[in-house]
Amino acid sequence: MNPYSEVDKKILGEIYSSNEPMENLEVLCDKYGARWPGTPEDIGSVKYMVDKLKEYGLEDAYYEPFKIPGWERGPAKLEVTAPIQMEFDVISLPFSIGGEIEAKLVDLGPGPLDIYEKRKDEIDGNVVMCSSARPQGMTRSLHRSEKFNRSVLAGAKGWIFMNHYPAYGPPTGGVSPIIPSVGLAYEDGTFIQRLLKREGEVTIKITTTDKNMEVTTHNIIGDVDGTSGDKEHVVTGSHYDGHDISQGAVDPASGAVVVMEMARVVNMVKDKLKRRIRFMCFGAEEIGLFGSYAYTAMHEDELGDCRFMLNLDAAGGTGRKGVTFHDYPELEPYLEKWREEMSAEMPMGQRAGPYSDHWPFFLKGVPSGGGGDSEARATSTGRGYGHTKYDTVDKVDRTYLRLAAANYSRFLFRVANADDWAPRRKSPEDIEAFIKKMGYDETVALNEKVKEYVSGWDEHHPDTVDYLNRKSAW
Repeated sequence: MNPYSEVDKKILGEIYSSNEPMENLEVLCDKYGARWPGTPEDIGSVKYMVDKLKEYGLEDAYYEPFKIPGWERGPAKLEVTAPIQMEFDVISLPFSIGGEIEAKLVDLGPGPLDIYEKRKDEIDGNVVMCSSARPQGMTRSLHRSEKFNRSVLAGAKGWIFMNHYPAYGPPTGGVSPIIPSVGLAYEDGTFIQRLLKREGEVTIKITTTDKNMEVTTHNIIGDVDGTSGDKEHVVTGSHYDGHDISQGAVDPASGAVVVMEMARVVNMVKDKLKRRIRFMCFGAEEIGLFGSYAYTAMHEDELGDCRFMLNLDAAGGTGRKGVTFHDYPELEPYLEKWREEMSAEMPMGQRAGPYSDHWPFFLKGVPSGGGGDSEARATSTGRGYGHTKYDTVDKVDRTYLRLAAANYSRFLFRVANADDWAPRRKSPEDIEAFIKKMGYDETVALNEKVKEYVSGWDEHHPDTVDYLNRKSAW
């Protein structure tokens, strides 16, 4: 029996007879580009989304500004200066400092954990290249930033992030403002690897011209109020900022327009909604989860009343639309029951990592989950064209935008209406134990170790000084 049969029919009818998400996606990506924090396209897209939410009936929708460490890209060059002379197309990695380094190349392949210490003598004073591939045998993800930090600790003075996918060009992704750092295409990286293998030694020159500075960006907030007047509420959101080289159509804009569509259709059935659902689009996720950290800091007094947070980063990409809970097995029976009610295929799993906007909520003890297919994620090898210039509107299929909005709006309606919803909120001790179990304490310790190590250098780039004085969000 489905107690919300009429609600489901209304929601599904609206979603499958409308093209709002695709039209919004085209505007966000074609008109406002990457929506990079601090740019005119950033604030332009924010005002557009707020206006659309108001058009959908969320009359009090608004945006909240906050300041972050920002970054402006300049031209970058990568040259082989010996044993041959050759130049390659590269892009700076966000937060790279502007600088120049010429030194021997040390290729670490996918950069497994033990290789930095083993090859420390080779790395010290030279340029390291790591691919975006996951090292074999890893039981947890090895993020780009960890490969970068371990390279810096081993003495690297320049860093190259090589795409392990062919035909997608140089990858992007934030690092810390310590050494010149660039992204390199698979084809050029494998050429250099062959040259190094054949010749035994290759000298590399990296030149970057980037600038770090403070900028203002925003979070978008829109509420659909419940009928009970209960302070307890639900939050869902996706970041809206893409990387500056791309439209960021799948990652993240497909998620942002799904959130907007969910707000539109849930508002149409708000007379049946018991508790408020907050729909959000976070700013500045790609360069450090700044939007979600800002929200949890600015709204900390409300988090005790937040019964669940669903993160929908890139939710409109291909694949099944299930929920991965963040170490909350007691929530599985709810989804098992509700997906039967909804006649919806929604795979379910348990996993949590610190690299998207659910994480600041998780750290505050808010029960949370993320959209997607946990079964497919287990065999995924990386982002594909994500974080490259090829993440464009043509990669998004309206079918998946609709499926995501259909599954997640009805799921969250039930979360907001459930009177027996009672997951145990994690204590600081619980969260600390989970972080240690997953090995994320090593990531935090590594960040602090890098700061301590770099602080001991005789000379620092001005951008590095600002970084050293910046407090960690964890």
